Amino acid sequence: MKPRLSIIVPYRDRENHLRQFVPHMQAYFARDKVDKDIPYRILIVEQAPGQPFNRGALRNAGFQLSREIADYVCFHDVDYLPLWADYSPVTQPTVGLYWGAEYRPIAEGRSDKAIRHNVDALVGGMLLIPTEQFIAVNGYANDYWGWGHEDMDLHERFARAGISYDRRKGTFRALAHDHEGYNLDGSASSIAHVNEKLLEQRKADTGVAADGLSNVAYEVIGRRSLAMNPAERAGPCEMVTVRFHMEPREDQLNALAQPLAQS
Repeated sequence: MKPRLSIIVPYRDRENHLRQFVPHMQAYFARDKVDKDIPYRILIVEQAPGQPFNRGALRNAGFQLSREIADYVCFHDVDYLPLWADYSPVTQPTVGLYWGAEYRPIAEGRSDKAIRHNVDALVGGMLLIPTEQFIAVNGYANDYWGWGHEDMDLHERFARAGISYDRRKGTFRALAHDHEGYNLDGSASSIAHVNEKLLEQRKADTGVAADGLSNVAYEVIGRRSLAMNPAERAGPCEMVTVRFHMEPREDQLNALAQPLAQS
């Protein structure tokens, strides 16, 4: 049997992106290319209202909900649509995002500033991981509430375990959205500073992190299948809504309450 892929997408309040992402992914996997015959499913993990967004914890929850039906996973942002990429099985964490991520406006139409990514150093956006390796490092941290640095934290976890990243230079179309890691004037946002400080503290850790996949606390409060085009060869696509039984830190809440600096 071919290795099974679960594409896990952390999600909240991006309906316009989701309407594009789901049919695009279905059409992408139906085309004649290297990874077209992969048995795949898409799991959109939606965070319920009431708390700041927590991308790492959503990915952990999605992994747990996929664990019995996947041999490897792809953590995928909803704002990147593959044009040419390779979702084939991997033997180590593998970043598939490259072209299309080089230049991202901070807030299209509201700011003239933009982020220029070093695409050779990206660790997120579209990341393929064998399930056993994700379990071995205890997944993502659960306490990066608001924007940022859960991807770098995972990178540090793999580094401590002696597992390096591979890269595939996929081409993607990026969908515009406001970047919560930056103010409109191009400076780092308050929550980016707070979570960067947390990351620096975590870099002193040794061994397998205690916080992560093993203690993510949530309940599933809804699930539904998303409509797919019956004319295409399609894997199942489901949206699961979760509510976390964890709380952000006070410094994160205070940072998220700060208004964005204007350009």
